[in-house]
Amino acid sequence: MKRLALVLVLAASAALPAAAPGAGCSPLDCSPTGSPLGHGLFAVRPDGVTGMVIVDNLRTGHTLWQLPQGILNGITLVHQDHADLTWFDVLTGQRDGAAVVRTKPVPYLVGASQDGARAVLSFSTKHWSMFVIVSPHRQRTVRLRTYNWGFDALAGSNLYLLRYLRNGYQVRLYDLAANKLVATPLKDPHESALIWGSPWTRTSSPDGRYVFTLYIAQNGGAMVHELDVRRATARCIDLPGTGDFNKGSSYTLQLSRDGRTLWAVSPGYGRAVAIDVASARVRSAFRFRTERVQSPGTTVAALSPDGSRIAFGLVNDVRVLDTTRHRVVQAWHRVVTALAFSPDGRRLWVARGTVLRALSMS
Repeated sequence: MKRLALVLVLAASAALPAAAPGAGCSPLDCSPTGSPLGHGLFAVRPDGVTGMVIVDNLRTGHTLWQLPQGILNGITLVHQDHADLTWFDVLTGQRDGAAVVRTKPVPYLVGASQDGARAVLSFSTKHWSMFVIVSPHRQRTVRLRTYNWGFDALAGSNLYLLRYLRNGYQVRLYDLAANKLVATPLKDPHESALIWGSPWTRTSSPDGRYVFTLYIAQNGGAMVHELDVRRATARCIDLPGTGDFNKGSSYTLQLSRDGRTLWAVSPGYGRAVAIDVASARVRSAFRFRTERVQSPGTTVAALSPDGSRIAFGLVNDVRVLDTTRHRVVQAWHRVVTALAFSPDGRRLWVARGTVLRALSMS
């Protein structure tokens, strides 16, 4: 990770999958987004990653069902209604489990395990932080001294937390099996344990093993933090481009269907980077025609099933980038909430709010 020279732009909730009511709302939380679910289905979240979920059929463009606001991990949605938690199977739209949080006061839902089976809730005071891990069958509480802790990820007995410091924060591991906080922070072997920057967007591998978070510095520099939740290891991958925060904020992440390649694409800088997930190294990179970026925002994107095209939407325009010819090959003037390719790659679905429209791929 390059030393990102900036004033920290991170509120305590900004790196979390969900922010508590009244907390600041970062693009990571609030920007419209979409998630491929497999089986020809697509989840659109027009109000951000903690908002309602609309499930569409990518073969027909029809909306199948709508689910309430909550945390979506993989194919499971966790919804909170005060002390009541409900799990939904997003592939069927059916309720899949329920639980009642016994802790008082009732903490806020801030995330879920990588498989979606357990909900993570949090509550803090001036002197301590509490995390409550709840499934339909059991509940346990983790309490830490000081208030400066946030949730990052949960897989098996590995609870990943963020410890906020004055100049940044650290990724810390709490071993649920041993019931203790591991003394040393997780870090790239070649870098500092202190992470600087503003978390902008994140995605996970289909099997839940990897969590990728994009960070943007005040000077427009960007990097990807790759967390391996099985091995409890972290790596940092620097991305090209610097000097313009707006352009840096146009970076978007797309993972290949097999989970082996992570694409980082910036319309503002006109850069596309293919990252080898297993080695956490840049496999290839190229330039393409830049787009004008006048303000910070989030680029919505979709990767074609064969990995040959990346569609991205920025402000009021949609572009399709050919990853073989290294250039933009199609363009439309469209306002877009989310993008998705049909299973055969012949159509690009453009979501605007809750409505899908098809664009033909030549």
